[in-house]
Amino acid sequence: MTIPTPSLADIDAAIARASRSGRPADAQGNGVPHLAAALGVLRRTDEGQMLSGEVLLAAHDLLFEQVPFPFGESSLRRLAEVLVGRGVVPKSSDYEGRWYLWWPKNGRGPCRACGKTRSLTRFSGRYGDDYRYLCARCRATERSMIAKRAEQLRTKPGMAGAPSASVASPGPAGTRSAGRSETDVPSSQEWSKYATRLYEMLAPLEWAGFELPEQWDTDFGRPHGALLFETLLRGDGCVDVSYHPHKDKVVLGPFEDVTGEWPYSYSLLEASLEIPVPRPGREAAAAVEAAAGQAGLLDAAHVYVAESAPAEAKQDFALRRIRRIFQPAAEFRRLPLTEVLREITEDQWLSSYLDWVVGMTGQDVAPDIVPDAAARGVAAWCWRNNTAVEDHHVETDVLMARVNIAVTRLTQQHICPVEGIDWDGIKDALMDPDWALPDATPIRSLFGEGWTEVAATVCTELDRWRRLDHERLGPQTTLILMTIGGSTGYTDSWWGQGRWHSICRHILDEAIAAGLTLPAPYDPEGPDVFLADLQDPDRLPDTVLDWFIDLPDAGIEGPRGLRMNSITRPPRYCWDPFWLTETGA
Repeated sequence: MTIPTPSLADIDAAIARASRSGRPADAQGNGVPHLAAALGVLRRTDEGQMLSGEVLLAAHDLLFEQVPFPFGESSLRRLAEVLVGRGVVPKSSDYEGRWYLWWPKNGRGPCRACGKTRSLTRFSGRYGDDYRYLCARCRATERSMIAKRAEQLRTKPGMAGAPSASVASPGPAGTRSAGRSETDVPSSQEWSKYATRLYEMLAPLEWAGFELPEQWDTDFGRPHGALLFETLLRGDGCVDVSYHPHKDKVVLGPFEDVTGEWPYSYSLLEASLEIPVPRPGREAAAAVEAAAGQAGLLDAAHVYVAESAPAEAKQDFALRRIRRIFQPAAEFRRLPLTEVLREITEDQWLSSYLDWVVGMTGQDVAPDIVPDAAARGVAAWCWRNNTAVEDHHVETDVLMARVNIAVTRLTQQHICPVEGIDWDGIKDALMDPDWALPDATPIRSLFGEGWTEVAATVCTELDRWRRLDHERLGPQTTLILMTIGGSTGYTDSWWGQGRWHSICRHILDEAIAAGLTLPAPYDPEGPDVFLADLQDPDRLPDTVLDWFIDLPDAGIEGPRGLRMNSITRPPRYCWDPFWLTETGA
């Protein structure tokens, strides 16, 4: 494959780079000709010339083979980014197995699974699979398929992990895993299976914004058996995770910065959560999801700075929050952060949203990307607020709650943590004449003649955010702003949050402890059946949903329903830079 001849400017740039790296500035030696050729290819690409993937790969390979890595690294990285955009990805064994050191973790190009051009993440091949670049949707589908296959294998007689006459089925937590002893050192294949299962179980945390590692730290010791562990981060929030396959348990634990390397980090847990996972497949993932949801890990974090912190530390923490919100926008626009912030302050409408939602009602919400919280943000600020929905309030609060749930449920289907928010898809779905409540009542019919105004104002807000997203903020900053918007006190009691199950359980426990009778038909069936049905509250009868919202028979001093119960307030975390105070010195 012939690589285009570099220009004199390309050669001069290569010589200049050689000089900066301490190499003789010789146009004919020390890899300069090959670097100049690569720089020429990159220049032509930046100018919009459509060079083939073969030419780009040839320039990349020439750099790898002929130019010392430190000298050509930056050009290798840039060529790798362009190649990912063309769908060219090495095999795991290519380039001496070291290519992942300079190929990007994230990029944009055709997904290997669906072929659509989307934002991509590189997934590791360390546990038996190939390295591959997948979009978030296909990665979620892949993990779902893995979980289903594991479940099928478990129930097939004679298959690995399946119950048989000679191998006991997995028992309660703390018992020996089927077919393995805690005194047997795992093989490489078994470590791979453990890691794959752990990824499956932590999928809800990944969807909620936590970054899962490409490789787990591992340990083995008798009599406790195998151990996989790592610290998971979402922004500055941390949680320690460990998996004990021989003991059939996952532990989510508090984080402690014992090395002092993460001064801005804070723990998202105060105590450890031991989660029994005796059965593979979806049941184990559901158990981890339930425990993580109850602890608030599936919702955006609410964090404040300790009162004892110095004023400059508080200011620094606030500035760090601003940078984390808007740095993705600066990268999206390819502008300095200061320029992006200047533009935002000059936009009166956006500036007002930031002052009220981000700076006041959501001032303690961490700049995380949590898709379900972002869906509530869209429902809150493009449907309920800034529109005519309140001016044409439907007949009852129960009916309005049903509509809120319908909007949130619909919006969830159009949000991806990598791709961002499909504003046009949301608008089309909300304006669809067939959009209805679970009982088939068309939602537009609930607003009568007011629907025309409701539809017009909702579309105005959706269009406004679409323009901001596409022209000014980019998908990541927009997701952060919507996550914050869906995590304020305004939406604390809304369906669609990770804590929903535990909130419902708390309200029912308080009602029963106070001697209240559950509404029909749940008085004879019991609270567990009621709790299960509350996962889809929009399908409950009006009398039941009304009872749950306000507990009408509780009296002034009695327990509170969903509307006024303090359990709906999310947990708050404290960032305490004690090392900056005299007492911490």
